[in-house]
Amino acid sequence: MAMDHDPPAPPQAELLAAYQGLLQLVHHLPVGVVQADRDGRIHLMNPKATQMLAPLGFGEGELNLFDILDRASPDLRTLVEVFKGQQGLICENHRIELPTYMQGGARTEVLGLTVTQLLNVAHSLLVVITDETHVERLRRIKASQRPAR
Repeated sequence: MAMDHDPPAPPQAELLAAYQGLLQLVHHLPVGVVQADRDGRIHLMNPKATQMLAPLGFGEGELNLFDILDRASPDLRTLVEVFKGQQGLICENHRIELPTYMQGGARTEVLGLTVTQLLNVAHSLLVVITDETHVERLRRIKASQRPAR
């Protein structure tokens, strides 16, 4: 009897392929993704997150999200500390304006951070970083065009 198809892959091979596919997806996302613990220690950061946070500097030693963001948004650490739930949205599209000395050319000027506390995950913070520069510019243009009262 001839076989028309390949035999099924062993479960470990399937899991490894799924894991590699997921890593590739995270690597190529058009938004920054950071996985950190509640103390801010970064355990995973995709290249886009590295690019977006680079103007704030990384310092030396262990990467800590709060230490990186302190100069531009010291309140993020407090938002995480006061969140007492086991899971859920801590903040959504939290705006961070990069100080002008950190900007250059067509670089990002305004970041939007969405922070979620994950349930039963060792590194429990999921941070999604978006470039909100164009949205903020449009908002400012619209505000400047409103008639004075």
